[in-house]
Amino acid sequence: MPANRVLLVDHDVDALAELAGALRERGLKVSLANGSQMACERAKTGAYDVVIAARDVAEPAEEGGIGVIDALSVELPQVPPLIVLLESEGDGAAEASETRIDRKDVDRIVTRIRELSKPPTSSEDPRNLSLAPSSHSLEHAQLADLLVVLATEKRSGTLTVSTSKGSGEIRLVDGEVADAVYVRLEGLKAVTRMLSEREGTVTFAPGAPAIMRRINVPTRALVDEARLLAGKADDLRQRVGALASGTLIAGEGSSGETSAGQAGRDPIEQHLLARLRVPALLDELLDELPHADADILEAALRLHAKGRIKPLGHASSRVQLCGADQLHLVRASAARARSAGFGGPARVVFAATAARLAVLGHTVLSLADALPPSDPAPPLPVPHSLSRIRLGDGVDLDVVALPLVPAYSPLWPMALAGAAVVVRLDEGAAQPLEEACGSVAVTILDARAVFGVVDESSPVQVATLIRTALDADPAV
Repeated sequence: MPANRVLLVDHDVDALAELAGALRERGLKVSLANGSQMACERAKTGAYDVVIAARDVAEPAEEGGIGVIDALSVELPQVPPLIVLLESEGDGAAEASETRIDRKDVDRIVTRIRELSKPPTSSEDPRNLSLAPSSHSLEHAQLADLLVVLATEKRSGTLTVSTSKGSGEIRLVDGEVADAVYVRLEGLKAVTRMLSEREGTVTFAPGAPAIMRRINVPTRALVDEARLLAGKADDLRQRVGALASGTLIAGEGSSGETSAGQAGRDPIEQHLLARLRVPALLDELLDELPHADADILEAALRLHAKGRIKPLGHASSRVQLCGADQLHLVRASAARARSAGFGGPARVVFAATAARLAVLGHTVLSLADALPPSDPAPPLPVPHSLSRIRLGDGVDLDVVALPLVPAYSPLWPMALAGAAVVVRLDEGAAQPLEEACGSVAVTILDARAVFGVVDESSPVQVATLIRTALDADPAV
């Protein structure tokens, strides 16, 4: 005769594991659920002889709460018998009956299970239904609890998690997590992100998954660590302030920071600074770097305090290229700056290192009526478009980047021909730039002559440079 199958329901996963172990020692097959919702999902795919529920699950104290048997009656055509577990403390002994048993009295629980269980009535054992996939809502069944339940049951299979941010998988072998992926993440970081989700669905498909083992930590320890990291990351997100909403860029460091201090910088800080040579959002950093979210957030806060990274703002805070009273003058200057024999709008070229141009490209797009280029920036440091600014009345202005990499200087005259003016942000490749501009008769405007110290992350400075460049064009 097959072993009796029991569905054990309790909000306390530790209490679940303790009682489940005692029942399995007596030859019972025990499945676990951490509440009515998970109990319903598991009961749909497994034929259980008896449901055993803690009193607070079977008889919820809150007004309007629904007990596990009532919930099962909505989902199942036939509801298994119920045993309610009483706590040893208080008046539990006085309330004990055939269906209400002290949870410490394992022998009495086992005897009652045997009495309530019925043998299968057909040659097809309905217990095989337990091999079918089961689905759960993350709103009602947290992934952490489900992992502990499956680990206690020593189940093998694949958990598929679907959320608004993407999908992921957790593969289990005998209850131990062997591998996990979520969107572009893997391992502990993927588990941590999935445990943080509160909306979505998770489906468990029993079976032996195909795995490449990347995790060798017991499931309970993995869940505890992931919970700790997720909580720490949530707390740190409350502290990052403007870093969370603005695009970030690596700075040159504060004046008080010594070279010895820079040499002692930890690896996560080094990875952050290397990545932020090109502007990026904080969420992009969290997705791209392999470190735990909490560690990345801590490193970002430290670097921000040192002045090594700074936010550039976001596209919602637009800066006008000029005041409304000056717009007609700027529009007229841009119209006159178009070179004869060249199609398209007038072009203002900014020449600087590739890193500074990456920042400038973000800043230009924060100007009002600035449109992003139709093509992404090329992988090589060659001239490329940063933006097209609409000035109205059919007049546009193109802003072009010229990376100052001498190896590509033979290409510069082709990009500079017909430009209104070149705005030089620094002294890089000074001679090749002057030769290229001289060959096509394009004026060079030194930005340092306008501002002294040039901050390409300042939309106000960039707007002023563009207006000054149009005024510097000999044709205007």
